[in-house]
Amino acid sequence: MDSSLTRPKRREAALRKTPPSTGAQRVYAALRHAIIALEIEPGVALEEERLCREYKVSRTPMREALIRLASEGLVELEPNRGARVAALQFVDVIDHYEAMDVFQPVIWHFAAVRRTNSDLVSISESLAAFRTAVAGGDSEAIVQANYKVHCAIAAACHNRSLEKAYRQMLVDKLRVGQHAVRDLPQSGGPTLSKRFSGALRIIQELAEVIANRKGVDAERLARDYNTHVRAQIVDILSASLAKEIRHLPSPENFGLTREAFLRCSLRLGVK
Repeated sequence: MDSSLTRPKRREAALRKTPPSTGAQRVYAALRHAIIALEIEPGVALEEERLCREYKVSRTPMREALIRLASEGLVELEPNRGARVAALQFVDVIDHYEAMDVFQPVIWHFAAVRRTNSDLVSISESLAAFRTAVAGGDSEAIVQANYKVHCAIAAACHNRSLEKAYRQMLVDKLRVGQHAVRDLPQSGGPTLSKRFSGALRIIQELAEVIANRKGVDAERLARDYNTHVRAQIVDILSASLAKEIRHLPSPENFGLTREAFLRCSLRLGVK
């Protein structure tokens, strides 16, 4: 029998078990949410003593939480200087989606060929929450629900190394998404709900493909999805950037796509 189909069953019970919450886990969860939601801005110093007072914990669990956040790329630990929220430069946005072009088809393929019935339930539940968020038009709920759908798909691939790397990329996607939400009122384009309706349609189709174990179709949908979402994010960010660069004409006047305009402007540091 194909080991790709039997391997998930040997780990399923172990994956369901979660350790009890600790002070370090509580602080980690609170800081992680604040960083991703931009309640704490990129580049801001994290003063350990103040955070210990705020979260009512000692230095040990606080340091454990910061080390865990650093392992996810959300915090930068500097010798003799403490910790600060990791910077997020929009020049990295395009690079992120280029990497997704390679990575996402692999994850979605394995999810299709290795998924279990339990995985299908998780994907279905997270997809229902995503559908509700899009219908409700709550921007933060849309971004968070989208993240959870992708986490469910990642779990269904049943490869720990791939899932770990993909989850890291999803954290980057969350931060990018939150920045896009913040810039959305300036873009003058469609609402986030309308922009995500296309993503929802593709993921709904993916759920059927995964249920039917169609790996090749899952790869195709991954590429379609990444192309769609990248176009939406670039459109929002480049429109916002263009308004800040008032002395420059539109991207089309340079003979550039919006994506090329965003990349060039950010790399040149245009203000």
